[in-house]
Amino acid sequence: MNKELISPEPLDKMLGLQGLGWLQRKGMAMGTITLTFKHYTDDSGVEHLDIENHLTGGIPGTQEERTFDGVERKRSDMHFGPQLFYAKRRVPGDNEGLSEFSIKGWTEDTLQNGLIETQIRADTPSGATGWREVHTWGIQEVNGERRFVRNIDFEGPQNEHIQIALYFDYLGA
Repeated sequence: MNKELISPEPLDKMLGLQGLGWLQRKGMAMGTITLTFKHYTDDSGVEHLDIENHLTGGIPGTQEERTFDGVERKRSDMHFGPQLFYAKRRVPGDNEGLSEFSIKGWTEDTLQNGLIETQIRADTPSGATGWREVHTWGIQEVNGERRFVRNIDFEGPQNEHIQIALYFDYLGA
């Protein structure tokens, strides 16, 4: 993650609203996050993106396994606890239900291939208040360089609203 392009305050606030403690958030802010992708289509023709998150500073990373079929699945990790999520690739031009923030800035090849959308929400007990993130992923050109970007539209447990873009240095395929 390229920290020079990301404002730390909204990221820290979002992580705090998701239940991460101050020490854990500071450790994440000091470390470097690197994503390693495995992109493939299974024997049934369904697209997948498996992502390993590597963090420096001794903080364990997580494994994200995204199946682009729009089916909601359960997962749990050490940082965010139990979650429900889905992932899908949007048909080019289909922006229904996405904010202006979610759909801006993408490269032409990202739009032609279909924007990646994933939604993640806290898997809370019935009636409990949780959080929700709507992500759009793809490539954006920033300062003349192609970067992998996650635009995140976040809703907190008390209806807090944060929009943040996470920029990663893109090393290509």
